Amino acid sequence: MDDHTKPLEKQDNDNNVKFLLTLLNLELMSSSWILQNGKYTIGRLSSHQVILDDVTVSRNHASIEIINEEVKIYDNNSTNGVYINNDLIENHANIKSGDKLQIGKFQLLFTKV
Repeated sequence: MDDHTKPLEKQDNDNNVKFLLTLLNLELMSSSWILQNGKYTIGRLSSHQVILDDVTVSRNHASIEIINEEVKIYDNNSTNGVYINNDLIENHANIKSGDKLQIGKFQLLFTKV
């Protein structure tokens, strides 16, 4: 984990916070990640900023890129794809606050802070 991605419970009072990515699955322990400007990788490998450890998630599943108010999610040729609000994306798509993401068995809510 780096300075750009911190679990919510470890946050400090940082005025540069832009977005939260929150795990919604009820049967799993709740997790949230603070996302600022930059690129964040998502997958099963421990080298990713957002680690979703399940066989339904590819090792290098997706990435999110934030440039000021513009946010894009990229599917890295994953096996199970990336869904936004129940719609499968092709290669990449813009996401906005309130969008629900599905990556493998994980449901995540993307919100602006």
